[in-house]
This record gives sequence, structure tokens and C-alpha cells, in this order.
Amino acid sequence: MTTPAKVEREADLEKLISDYGPSKYLDIVRAMQWARHLRRQEEFRNVPMAELIDRALLDVVSGKVKVAEIEESVKADQLIEESLASKRAEEPKKPRKEEKPVKEAA
Repeated sequence: MTTPAKVEREADLEKLISDYGPSKYLDIVRAMQWARHLRRQEEFRNVPMAELIDRALLDVVSGKVKVAEIEESVKADQLIEESLASKRAEEPKKPRKEEKPVKEAA
């Protein structure tokens, strides 16, 4: 269901993006990085990604979130991903259950 506040926010976002300067494409990439960072936070886990992208775009374009903050969060997220990947690699693999021989029909 679309609320008047959501429609107004979307209109504001569209106007901000259309009037934005030459760094618009780089900032869209930053907004996607910010949306991925927001997704990692507990309060945003149940929010649809489309809404997170809208929110991130508005945050970046309006200047609410700074480039330095986005870069720091991306680095922190990369460290988390690397530590998770190394933990996965260290975990011993469980042996598969032996398959029972199939009886052939006589």
C-alpha cells in the first residue's frame, strides 16, 4: 500500500537524482554499497531490498551519509566477510554417509 509520505519521499528522491551533479553515477554505486551495509544491520534485515535502496539513495544524495562513512562501512563489511570465509574454510567437512549397495534385479 502506498502512503502519501512514501509518494512524497519518492518524488523528492527523483527530483534530487535528476538535479544531481556529475558524480551522480559514482554516488549511485555508493548508495548500493550503503544499502548492502544497511542490510547487515539487525533493524533492516526484514526490510525489502527495494526500500533499502530507496533509503540509501536518499541518504547519499541528500548528504545525510558521507562518503567517508560509506567507505568505512564497506571496509568493515569486507573484514566481516573475510573472517566468515576463513571460518568456513577451517571447518572440517563432515564425511558423507556411505551409500548402501543397490541390489540388482535377478
